[in-house]
Formats: sequence, C-alpha cells, structure tokens
Amino acid sequence: MTGGRFDFDDGGTYCGGWEDGKAHGHGICTGPKGQGEYAGSWSNGFEVVGVYTWPSGNVYRGYWAQGKRHGLGVETKGRWIYRGEWTHGLKGRYGVRQSVNTPARYEGTWNNGLQDGYGVETYGDGECIRLR
Repeated sequence: MTGGRFDFDDGGTYCGGWEDGKAHGHGICTGPKGQGEYAGSWSNGFEVVGVYTWPSGNVYRGYWAQGKRHGLGVETKGRWIYRGEWTHGLKGRYGVRQSVNTPARYEGTWNNGLQDGYGVETYGDGECIRLR
C-alpha cells in the first residue's frame, strides 16, 4: 500500500492510503470547494467506517457500504441526533431520534428512512405514546 494526494477535476482532494489505484487504508476526502469531508477508513475506493461532515455542520459517524451509510451510526443534524441502524443510506430497522433541546424523541423501528410505527414517541412536552 502506498499513500499520497490526488486532486479531482472538480476541485475535491483525497489524501491517504492507496492500493491498486483506489483509496485504501486511512484517508481524508474533501468535496469541491470544501463541500463536505470524509475522514476514516477506506477499502477498494469505498468508505468503511469514519466521519462525514457536511458544509451545514451536520455530521455522520459510523459505518458505510458501497458509498452509502450502512450499519450502525450516529447522525447529528440540526437539533436532532439519530443513533441506530442504517440500510443503503437510509435510517433502517431500529434506532433512536432525539432532540438536543427538548425531551422529544422516537425510539423504535424505521423503514426506508421513516419511522415505521413500532416504538415509543415522546413529545416536547414530555407526553409519551406507544405506537404499534
């Protein structure tokens, strides 16, 4: 395995390990004009586990497969944090989404990135509803 820097035609860069002409090992990839950054492990040109930071400040820490969030991960997006499973880039199977400012949260099942209805919803005022 070798290492180095690669500058993409669109202005993005990759600095880190290489193997067979693909990102491999540890590295950092930034989008054009600083639009997002992934820092972590790579395998055969794809992200494996690491941290992606969007220009908005939203952050995902966790596992990846074939360029999409997949497996366990934590997303901080605005005033919400989601901790749980991801499937092909979407919130999937089971997870907890909670507000950082209020008691509002949902703990339960997810399907295609949406709450699937089996879980417990707690509203900002503390009221709790069990969903089935």
